[in-house]
Amino acid sequence: MKKQVKGLLAYWREKRPIFALVGTAGSFAATILFALYNGGLGLWHKSLWHGSICIYYILLSLLRGILLATERRAGSEQPDVAEDYRKKAFYVTSGFVLVMNAALPVPAALMVLNRRFVQTGLIPAIASAAYTTYKISAAAVKWKQTGGTILERELRMIRLVDALVSVLVLQNTMIIAVDSGISQGMFRLAAVSSAGILLLIFTVSAAWFVQGRSFRRN
Repeated sequence: MKKQVKGLLAYWREKRPIFALVGTAGSFAATILFALYNGGLGLWHKSLWHGSICIYYILLSLLRGILLATERRAGSEQPDVAEDYRKKAFYVTSGFVLVMNAALPVPAALMVLNRRFVQTGLIPAIASAAYTTYKISAAAVKWKQTGGTILERELRMIRLVDALVSVLVLQNTMIIAVDSGISQGMFRLAAVSSAGILLLIFTVSAAWFVQGRSFRRN
């Protein structure tokens, strides 16, 4: 039994980069599908809320694609050239994440003000809850990992931001499914929770930008 366990651990360590790449690619694909789902709802129901969330997720997926492509290219270059690629990608993508997050209060305000015009049932709400739980769990596990290049660390940050935005979307879905909109009593709770999620997103992305610059200088 011990030999089998040691063999499995050795195999996992050997294949860890491949597993990490597959996991990132899977998360990338899931985010694209989720964006298209919200985009379809936005077009069908003329919902600015779902349209804005769709655009946000598509941009986030594009940033992931840029980071993955840059990291793959950097891995085949000389160390000094690779670091130059990573440095440029870091400043462009992390700065763009800050700008994207600065636009998040718009869909959050649409949710709190009950301007979504989309009805949904409990089944989509439960599916959204399960998906969000998975994303939060996976992002938390990745966030605790240490080491890696600056772009690999940024991918973990983006994954966490992605999961936090999913919590915001889940809140919107649950409010529609249960209450068919925000009641007077729900308004204050939705406003406070949305502000808390947005503040956490801003803190994570801003802290990463500062940390990434410090990491780059070392």
